[in-house]
Amino acid sequence: MTSRKIVIFSALYPPHLGGVEKYTQSIAAELAKDSQVTVFCMNTEKQPEHIKEGKAEIFFLPCFALQKGRFPVPKLSALRIMEDWFRKNTVDFGIVQCRFYLLSLLGCRIFGRYHVPFIQIEHGAGDVIFTDSFVKWGWQLYDRTLTRLEKRIPHDFYAVSRAGLKWLEHYGIHGAGVISNSINPRDFEVSLSHPGTWRRSHHIPDEALIITFAGRIMKEKGVIDLLQAFDRLEGENLFLVVAGGGNMELVRPWMGRENILFPGQIPFSEIVFLLADTAVFCLPSHFIEGMPTGVLEAGCCGNAVAASDGGGTAEIIPDERFGSLVPSGDVSALAGALQRFVDHPEVRESVGGNLRSRILELYTWEHAASVVRDIMRSIL
Repeated sequence: MTSRKIVIFSALYPPHLGGVEKYTQSIAAELAKDSQVTVFCMNTEKQPEHIKEGKAEIFFLPCFALQKGRFPVPKLSALRIMEDWFRKNTVDFGIVQCRFYLLSLLGCRIFGRYHVPFIQIEHGAGDVIFTDSFVKWGWQLYDRTLTRLEKRIPHDFYAVSRAGLKWLEHYGIHGAGVISNSINPRDFEVSLSHPGTWRRSHHIPDEALIITFAGRIMKEKGVIDLLQAFDRLEGENLFLVVAGGGNMELVRPWMGRENILFPGQIPFSEIVFLLADTAVFCLPSHFIEGMPTGVLEAGCCGNAVAASDGGGTAEIIPDERFGSLVPSGDVSALAGALQRFVDHPEVRESVGGNLRSRILELYTWEHAASVVRDIMRSIL
């Protein structure tokens, strides 16, 4: 395929941590193997304004980093930077990540103004959870208003999972297909070839079985459910690792336990070694996950996975040969799934092996980029 000039708008990008960030960085790197790729994102982490990352070009735009950077709002100077760049460059194809960021709307409008064919990728599979009903109402109004404005500009919508496509129907959008969230198997080669590295660095006995959660520590991620389920498990030498930052007050009653570790938010370079030493990965999220990166990464490392049954997780784990799905918020069911993996190592190893094979076949960035290239061919 002839080299194309591709622009990606993504409000969030590493070093900010999250699934959308990792998706954008990974798909950009894969597409940059045969195209010129430029990413416009919000500067939530005080990065240089412009960098080269491999063969991809990244612009970190000025913003107001609201909600601790989770909801960045572009400054007027960001719009001037983008407009100036587009006046000087010809673009063949565009990608907009997510719907509900202001940068997403700006990206749609810029592509429309410069007659750039583009697609938009949905990363969620359900409403954002709010406990305050007034805040929830305000968010839904904002979300639907922004989506209506984006829909006015002709383009196709895709999603990272079939659950995401189903969710788009709530907005009157018939999605064109799936560009799945994925992993790069090469990221795990070193850690898998050096087992025990994370275990030894944190003084966990060789014979201990490690259960891991990796994500933001918040009630909606099911962290309390997991801790309560872990308290019910029977067996010796069981360790729970809860890796992530967030509301540490939630987990204070479990702090100080020798067999429960809270290492905080750790970089991906360390996560790979933790997962290499993990036997069971758990994601008991109350969110309807679009296509959870953590489950893909854990599966690539051969972990047996116990997770809540919503969203794209059920596509990664279609039946019990590949893992255990439990109802969100059901502590008893979660404890039962974990106990089964603890008591039956042969089941644990079989499930982990099956899941790894499935992920290596269906969920790699090489595969996802090939889908994008096919879409470009059909349009261009």
